[in-house]
Amino acid sequence: MCLLLLNPFYIKICSSRPLIISPFKIKSLQASVKVFLSHTALFFCHQCYHGLNSTCTMNSFATALCFFCVAYTAAQTLPPRYNDVLAALASTRQFTVFSDLLTKSGLLPIVNSSLHFTVFAPTDNAFARLPAADFEAIKNDPAKLADVIGTHLVLTSNVHVGNVQQDVRLSSYNHHQIRLNTYNIVHTVTADGVNITIRNIPVLHGTVHGLDGILVPPTTSTAQISFNRADLSNFTSLLVSANLLNFYTADQDVTLFLPNNDAFKSLSPGVLAYLQSHPADLAETIKYHIVRTATIFSLGLKHSITLTSADNNRDQLMVLEDDAGGVSINTAKIVQKDIIATDGVIHIINKVLLPPRVLVHIADSGIVVG
Repeated sequence: MCLLLLNPFYIKICSSRPLIISPFKIKSLQASVKVFLSHTALFFCHQCYHGLNSTCTMNSFATALCFFCVAYTAAQTLPPRYNDVLAALASTRQFTVFSDLLTKSGLLPIVNSSLHFTVFAPTDNAFARLPAADFEAIKNDPAKLADVIGTHLVLTSNVHVGNVQQDVRLSSYNHHQIRLNTYNIVHTVTADGVNITIRNIPVLHGTVHGLDGILVPPTTSTAQISFNRADLSNFTSLLVSANLLNFYTADQDVTLFLPNNDAFKSLSPGVLAYLQSHPADLAETIKYHIVRTATIFSLGLKHSITLTSADNNRDQLMVLEDDAGGVSINTAKIVQKDIIATDGVIHIINKVLLPPRVLVHIADSGIVVG
């Protein structure tokens, strides 16, 4: 006898041609095990039917048994699929606050009735870090509660996170942007820079992810943020004088390391005047603070990682971490991190970054760079 396991791959155990082959479609590995138990059929090849090949019978049975063991073991290790969102949230016992707020917001029936949804649920620890007054303000204001919860719901797609998301932008229930990024070198996936600590809890028609923080959606661009901040006025004025505004606003997935006004005050005498009188070097210096086509939140900035700047020579920027947990880009310390924008992220630094060739040009002009 020759065994044929009726699974999605239509595995033919015996090389002899069976008399009957009926494809049987199943939807999951768990189902394939059940199918094996209840629908594994014995098919007689011509040789087995006439009793001419007992070896074929034994080999076929052994092979089929092996396939069953592998399938059964895999099925046992797969996470269960929950019938509704609350059951999925209850499965880890880490989302009691979010579950209560989701129910109170009135959005739970909308999620459960959706055919494709993704829920980004802050853990209880994430809510515990929220100031008590802010939490009470959210909980007791129906409009604010619906807005906060709606920001964490995507009802247009069922998104599994892994090692392939890079600047994937989703639209939340209330039309806010959620940006997904993967930093493989540190085994981290983020939503708007917030660590996704619990991934891919399966629900009927959807998926739940656990967040180590509460999403605060971006509302303005990097250009709007920079030009509206008084402490970045030196950088933005140089940006305009270098005629780089279009370059600055062209990328929708950008990382900016912007020196504050104090950083310019710390420049050696003559350096700023040199840059203002040398447009090409000024443009290269501005671009050296920009990393294009990649939004890199602080969770992706780990010691010794190098980033490619947007200057014409594609000079590298190195991330350095100190013992106190501080993060620097080259010698410039990040003093404010993760200012999220619709087109990327801004980190404020305390020193002006100078590209290697510009440093040489400045030194050749007789200016000492401290």
